[in-house]
Amino acid sequence: MNSDTRKTGSIRYLYYCYFCQMTKFTGLLLLLFGVLTFAQDGTRVYEFVNITTSPRQAALGGNAQSMWDGDPNMSYWNPALASEMSHGFVAFNYINYLADVNFGTLSGVYQYDDYNFFSLHAQYVDYGDFRGYDENDVPTADFTAKDLAISLGYAHRLSDFFTVGASVKYINSRIESYSSQAVAADFGLVFHDVDYNTNVSLAVRNLGFQIQTYAGTKEKMPLQINLGLSQRLEHVPLELSLTLHDLQKFDISMPYDENGNETKFGRKFIDHVSLGAELFPGQGFNLRLGYNFKRGNELKIEDHRTFAGLTYGFGIRINAFRFDFAHANYYKGSNTNHFGLTVNLDRLIQGRNYWRSNPYY
Repeated sequence: MNSDTRKTGSIRYLYYCYFCQMTKFTGLLLLLFGVLTFAQDGTRVYEFVNITTSPRQAALGGNAQSMWDGDPNMSYWNPALASEMSHGFVAFNYINYLADVNFGTLSGVYQYDDYNFFSLHAQYVDYGDFRGYDENDVPTADFTAKDLAISLGYAHRLSDFFTVGASVKYINSRIESYSSQAVAADFGLVFHDVDYNTNVSLAVRNLGFQIQTYAGTKEKMPLQINLGLSQRLEHVPLELSLTLHDLQKFDISMPYDENGNETKFGRKFIDHVSLGAELFPGQGFNLRLGYNFKRGNELKIEDHRTFAGLTYGFGIRINAFRFDFAHANYYKGSNTNHFGLTVNLDRLIQGRNYWRSNPYY
């Protein structure tokens, strides 16, 4: 057998393996979507674990979660997104949320070896101080409300194209004298093709149960199933993202639109979609733009241009530090600002030696 024949056989074998992996991945997606058709949910608890966590995610439409790069925040939304590119990165984020609610998050990724990765995430919500009244409208003691979640994730690279991941999450919530605790798990699968800069991310989040209820009544966990796609263009420094969020239930829309008409199929479908675009991905300066259809549809006002659903932001990298900012439009009376700081610990510790071994990061 000559060298050309062996080379042709090797190429055919690689394409065969690639085809088999894609077939398995597609089959898994079809199976999950079949299950989703019958999934239902209602009033749920701990919804804060589904709030946008980072400025980058916020600027890309609020639900982006398919970027397989050096962003440690992404592995919170899909534990399989932890990779060697995000190893050694720690991110701190702060959001001045609606009604002066303070929301902060922490994310970090550690690479154990070529195939195994760990991630750690924490988020904290302070809803502020409240004035207490009894059923007769008589003032009582003031009180506070706070939420906390801590997540430990693990990712394993199956091949050059697929990574799987899982995480376990502890949730604690306190309102006045009432408190509640729960444990939950997230599961993720990522297809990443570095040659074509294509990423597909599937995540099933917040599967779990309450350990302690607020007042003796168990409530539903905030189950969330998301499918994301990101594509970095070859000849333009631009990465596009599309996310189908909250697939655990088809109808997540308001029952009636802004004109009082019953919400139709097209509106119910598009409310699952958010779009994003990032200019100069992976570089020292980034510009980001996104749109969240559900937010835009539900918060728009007839005959008024509010830009609800529109999001935008930027990122600047200075040595070992990256500063990120995003602004999200809700309605004229209230918008949100997101602030983030990501630290490359390896670069911070190694200094100039890091530049020699990693000239592009």
